[in-house]
Amino acid sequence: MKKLNYLFVLALIFIGCSEDDYNSDTPSEPNPIANAIQLKNDATFGSIITDKDGNSLYFFSQDTKSTSNCSGGCINAWPVFYTETVTLDSGLDAADFGEITREDGAKQTTYKGWPLYFFANDNAAGDTNGDGVGSNWYIAKPDYSLMIAQAQLVGRDAAGNTTNLTSDFTPGDELTFYITDSRGNTLYKFANDTRDNNNFTADDFSNNGVWPIYNTDLNRLPSILNASDFGTIDVFGRTQMTFRGSPLYKFGQDAQRGDNFGVGFPSAGVWPTVNQNTEPAPEPVANAIQLAEDATFGKILTDKDGNSLYFFSQDAKGTSNCSGGCITAWPVFYTEDVTLDSGLDAADFAVITREDGAKQTTYKGWPLYFFANDATAGDTNGDGVGNNWYIAKPDYSLMIAQAQLVGRDAAGNTTNLTSDFTPGDGLTFYITDSRGNTLYKFSNDTRDTNNFTANDFSNNGVWPIYNTELVKLPSILNASDFGTIDVFGRTQMTFKGFPLYKFGQDENRGDNFGVGFPSAGVWPTVNQDTEPAPAAGLSTDTYTGY
Repeated sequence: MKKLNYLFVLALIFIGCSEDDYNSDTPSEPNPIANAIQLKNDATFGSIITDKDGNSLYFFSQDTKSTSNCSGGCINAWPVFYTETVTLDSGLDAADFGEITREDGAKQTTYKGWPLYFFANDNAAGDTNGDGVGSNWYIAKPDYSLMIAQAQLVGRDAAGNTTNLTSDFTPGDELTFYITDSRGNTLYKFANDTRDNNNFTADDFSNNGVWPIYNTDLNRLPSILNASDFGTIDVFGRTQMTFRGSPLYKFGQDAQRGDNFGVGFPSAGVWPTVNQNTEPAPEPVANAIQLAEDATFGKILTDKDGNSLYFFSQDAKGTSNCSGGCITAWPVFYTEDVTLDSGLDAADFAVITREDGAKQTTYKGWPLYFFANDATAGDTNGDGVGNNWYIAKPDYSLMIAQAQLVGRDAAGNTTNLTSDFTPGDGLTFYITDSRGNTLYKFSNDTRDTNNFTANDFSNNGVWPIYNTELVKLPSILNASDFGTIDVFGRTQMTFKGFPLYKFGQDENRGDNFGVGFPSAGVWPTVNQDTEPAPAAGLSTDTYTGY
C-alpha cells in the first residue's frame, strides 16, 4: 500500500511538471537562419563581404567583363561562391548582386558585376589571406570607391577600327592593369593635361559627352592603390577626381563594363588608362600670357614669368607709336604661341607687324609692352608714366587715348583739330571704350540730361547713346565722375554729368571724326580735364542739329 501511494505521488509530480513544460505562456524561439551573404568588420579592411559562415569572399581583377576568367587549376585555389537564395545583412543592396553561368556550367554569384570567390588558403572564418595575391585578388568590400582591373586593352580609333594594345599603348597582346570605378568601368587620363589642370573640357561642357569628367567620394581602395595619390580639382564649377595629378575621365563610347576602347581614340596614346605605375602628371607649362592679382590694380596681364604688361595711350589706332628711344624704355611684348590663363579670351589677342618689321602682341587692339624700370616680376612702376602708360588689365571699362583729333564736317571734309577743337596739329587726351572707340558729349546737353536723342531713337544711329558696366578704370580717371541716366527706358553713361555717345561714322578704333561734325566743337571728346556739365537752363548753346 505504501508503495502504491509513493507511485501515485510521483505520477502527480510528473503530471504537474509536464503541464508546466508544455503549457508555458512563452513559446521557445527557433534559432535564426544566417544570411547567405554577410557583412563583417575586419580590423584591417573594415567592412568585408563573407558567406553565411563568415568565410571571406574575393574579387578577381581579370573578371572585367562580368565573366569569370578563373578556371582549371585557378578554381582549386579560388573556389567559386554561389548562393541560390540571396539573403543579405543590413548595409548590402540586393540590386548589386547577380549571377553568371560559368563556362563549366556552374553558377556563380556576382557583386557589382564582380564574380565572387573563396580562397583555399583561408583556414578559418575571418581569414583574409587572399587579398593582394598576384596583385590580382582583392577582398570583397561594399565600399570600394575604385577597383583595379587587368585585361587586354582594345582601342577603337576615330574610324571605328579596333586594335589590341599593350601597356605602352602600342599594338600587341598583353594583360594591362588599369583603374576602374567600383563597377569595372574604365578610367582614363588625357595626355595633354598637366598637374591638377584639365586642358580638355570646354567651359560649357559641350564635349563632356565624349569624355565625361569623373568624380566619386573616396572611401576605400583596393590594397594596391594609395589614397594619397588621389585628389580633386574644380572644373568650371564641377568637381573632378585626379590620380597623381592627372584628371580622370570616362569614355562616352565605353558602353559596357570592361570596355576600354578609349585607349585608341582618336589614336593610341592620347587617352591612356592609369594604374599603380602611372607617372605623376607633368607640372603645367606657364601660359605665355597670365592673369596676376595685384594689391593695387586687381587683375593685371603679365608674361609667363609674371612681368607686368602695359598699354600706350597713343596707340589708339591699334598700331605702335613707340619707336626709337621709346622702345628702350618700353620693350615690345610678343609671343608666337598665345596660351592663356583662365579668364582671358583668345579672341581678344592678335599680332601686328611694327614699322621696324618686328611683331607685337595686342590685347583688345592695344599693343603690349614691358617697362624697363620694372626690376622684378610683379612690379607696376610704369602705370601712369607721362599720363600715357597704363598697366594692362582685362577689365577696364574705359580707356584713355592721346592722338591727333581729325574732325569730319557735314560735307565730308576732314580737318586736324587741337584740344580746343580749333584747326591745328597736336595730341589730345580723350576717353574711349575699352577697345579704343572714341566717346563724345553733346554741347547742348546739360547735367544728367540728354537733349539730343529722340524718344523713338530715330537719330540713335548717328549718335548712339553709350553705356557699359563700370568695373575698372585707368588710374588717370576717377570712378566718381561717372554715372548713368535713363533715356526713354534705356541706360546712358555720363561723365561729369555729360551723357556719353559714340559717332556712327567712326568705323574703326581710333577714329574721332565726330569732333568735326557737323562742325567743330558741337560734339567734343571728353577727358580728365573736362569741366562738369552745366545745370539745366545754363547752357548757352542753342544748336539743335546733328
